[in-house]
Amino acid sequence: MLRFAVAEADGWNTQLRCGAAGSEEKSAASPENVAEVFSLRGENPADTLFLHASVADGIAAPYPNVQTDRLQTRATPVETGTFYDSFGVLASVYTGTWSEDSCLPDYMYDVEVTEASSWTTSYYWPGAGRNIRFFAYAPYGGQGIVLSDKTSAGTPSITYTVPTAVADQQDLLVAATSGMAGNTAAAAPLSFAHALTAVRFTTGDDMMSGRITKITLKGVYGSGSHTMGSDSWNGYGATTDFSQTLAATVDGSADQEITPVAATFMMLPQTLPSGASIEVVYTDDLTSTQRTLTASIAGSQWPMGRTVTYRISTSSIVITPTFTVTAPADFTYAGGSKNYSVTSYAAVSRPGDATRTVPVAWTAEFVEDDGSGGYNVIARPEWLTAFTASGNGGTSATSFSATIAAQTGVTSNPHNETLKTASSVSGTYDLSTSGGTTAMQTANCYVINAPGQYSLPLVYGNAIKDGGTNASAYTSQSSGTYVLKTFVNHLDAAITDPYIYNNAGCTPLDAVLVWQDEENLVTNVRLSSDKHSLTFDVPQATIKQGNAIVAVRDADSRIMWSWHIWVTDFVPGLAPTVEERYDPVKTPLDKVVTNYQGVKYTFMGVNIGWCDGENITYDARSVKVRFTQAETGAMQVITLTQASHSVVNSDNQPYFQFGRKDPMLAGIRNASGSTVDKGCYSDGYAFDKSGTGKVAIGVSIQHPHIFYNYGSLSPYDWCATSYSNLWSADNTVTTANDNAVVKTIYDPSPVGYHLPSSNAFTGFTYNGSNVSGSSYFGSRFNSPYTSTTDFTDNFGWEFYCNKMTGEGSYDTAGGTIFFPASGYRNYSTGAMHSVGSYGYFWSAVPNSTYNGRYLYFSSSSINPLNYNLRSYGFAVRPVQE
Repeated sequence: MLRFAVAEADGWNTQLRCGAAGSEEKSAASPENVAEVFSLRGENPADTLFLHASVADGIAAPYPNVQTDRLQTRATPVETGTFYDSFGVLASVYTGTWSEDSCLPDYMYDVEVTEASSWTTSYYWPGAGRNIRFFAYAPYGGQGIVLSDKTSAGTPSITYTVPTAVADQQDLLVAATSGMAGNTAAAAPLSFAHALTAVRFTTGDDMMSGRITKITLKGVYGSGSHTMGSDSWNGYGATTDFSQTLAATVDGSADQEITPVAATFMMLPQTLPSGASIEVVYTDDLTSTQRTLTASIAGSQWPMGRTVTYRISTSSIVITPTFTVTAPADFTYAGGSKNYSVTSYAAVSRPGDATRTVPVAWTAEFVEDDGSGGYNVIARPEWLTAFTASGNGGTSATSFSATIAAQTGVTSNPHNETLKTASSVSGTYDLSTSGGTTAMQTANCYVINAPGQYSLPLVYGNAIKDGGTNASAYTSQSSGTYVLKTFVNHLDAAITDPYIYNNAGCTPLDAVLVWQDEENLVTNVRLSSDKHSLTFDVPQATIKQGNAIVAVRDADSRIMWSWHIWVTDFVPGLAPTVEERYDPVKTPLDKVVTNYQGVKYTFMGVNIGWCDGENITYDARSVKVRFTQAETGAMQVITLTQASHSVVNSDNQPYFQFGRKDPMLAGIRNASGSTVDKGCYSDGYAFDKSGTGKVAIGVSIQHPHIFYNYGSLSPYDWCATSYSNLWSADNTVTTANDNAVVKTIYDPSPVGYHLPSSNAFTGFTYNGSNVSGSSYFGSRFNSPYTSTTDFTDNFGWEFYCNKMTGEGSYDTAGGTIFFPASGYRNYSTGAMHSVGSYGYFWSAVPNSTYNGRYLYFSSSSINPLNYNLRSYGFAVRPVQE
């Protein structure tokens, strides 16, 4: 039969030191256990007592149904005469190793084991080849004790509600064994530990004679959960009050018991919540005035298995701490260093003595909310690259530096029937990881090929690549007057982290649909419960090719970043193909194009947003830092934040101003052949083509729906500063070249693509230069077209992918690639022009502070090295990275 050997655990050997109060009091607690001094104040400031809190190991007994009068402390073994009459036991039998996921306490569940039975049960050891663990509590069936369910796997827990009446509060004991062999056949040892905190009151030094008639613990946790065998509690319920009426006469001597052992408060271990206090009703003999005095104890600790003693006195050394921590301004997505400041000192005074001001050391640690009003300590995040975590204190503010690493985006698109017949994605499909199958890759444009529920991380553009931070996307390695060294977010603050919510001032409030060019293409735009992702639906009933812009907003309802959702049957990133001729019925695939200089570029098969669609996201990030003042235990919590951002693009196709990530609404040819804006569906962010330019980048980010003109000032740029590297992070030159493009967080391309180099289009003419004239079909235009009719029939140019071997000499082995005559948005009015008549395609680099380089063509001219004003809206045909 199973029999138990009962003992008390020797488990409290950690000193608690929340601070020190200078005092000459005599106490059973050693000086290093003196934790805090609290002022008990009434309505009259002169009515003041002092509480001196100390912590001692162990818990005092007995209680009404305990069989001894002596103290039961940490060092006192529990014997038959010092333990409860009975305890409850649970047991789990299992094979192999213990599993929190499968082991059940179903071999024994809440079985009463009594002293009268010599702690013996009717149960047997389960035998060889099996293991067993025991969990026990005492007293059996005690008031307020609720066990976890028999069918709940893992270590059992106790949910305990402290009885309101002190007389009903008992010393809760808990034991748990490790795994034991099923054929042990000996008395199973149970070492019980005290699970509660004993709270008692005595007099301190210099206590005036009088009467204490009531003590109340106010606003403390009265219920919680404890995993058996652990050293902590969690799952606290609402705060409540516990009080007892006393008739304690104090004569002025020290260490008189105000609450005798039998009247000790037996409370839940806890960090006392905001609003927690002690209320004492005290009448002094000198004036016979009754005063109700209150002291805040919020933030103090009631440790498990300890006795907290509050010694009440009418005089004390008073320590008045000053502890102020000033957080740095929010970091931008580009990261960098900012200062925070700490002021830490204390004024030490005693009646009759001069007040001394001394610096007090401090430490800092990183924390996260534990969900119960407290914090869990966490490791320093990797993106916080430098931080000073301790200091000696001082009477004036001392500055310290925090350095945060720089921040990154994602993309999607479909032909309508293909989309409608596509199987819905399973669950919530993370666009940045291809539904969890790849490392995270982010961008400003996301392509969707099927209906379903989608999510994207709140990340700046391509700031996450291969699952890690892609700092080159928002931090330039170059320098110069027109180099944006560190890219900025919607606040025009340097981005310090890829995740929007980790940037200062970029706490996500909500998510919104900015606009979409097909009704109900995207619905139910919202943030995830942790506000780290943006979620939306693409309904099967309304799916079709189209573009949408979704955005995340900050606490002031400003758009922090937006993404282009491109719904299409085009699948980006596939291996390039060779097609002899362009077929408008098929979805074009990527093509390898060789330019005049012999450099190969793998162009996307279609323009960005060519009713296939794209989308992009940049997340903010933040971490809480808890500062603790030594000696006093005073705490301050600040948040280091790095801002967020988001963008969305649209079809037929959307247009882009030079250096911006935001798609401008597509233009279409109507039935009469005129160029008009495509339909726009929005609840507050309708596309606006009349924005006055010369704005900061942050302003443009906050308003992805606005097309900014040049502001009627030279240079003709939408941006207040005509940077050279908005689309190629390290670019400083304006000449045509094949330099590598370093993709930036402002690049509108989907994952795996970026804006082409300025020489990328030179293979479309025989000599790499601009060619104009209807007589050059079959000689200088690198195309199978024979006349302008081919152009007008197809509304665009079909080019050979391989470069010409000479004038009139073609290499057709590489197949062809099609570029549509997509038109443009006017640099001044934002109005649509020339869809079906002219084509304009940006490259990654400018021609000057006025102009960007681009491919231009009409029915009888091809200019691969054209340049024009940056505030124009042109199409983008990206190349693979």
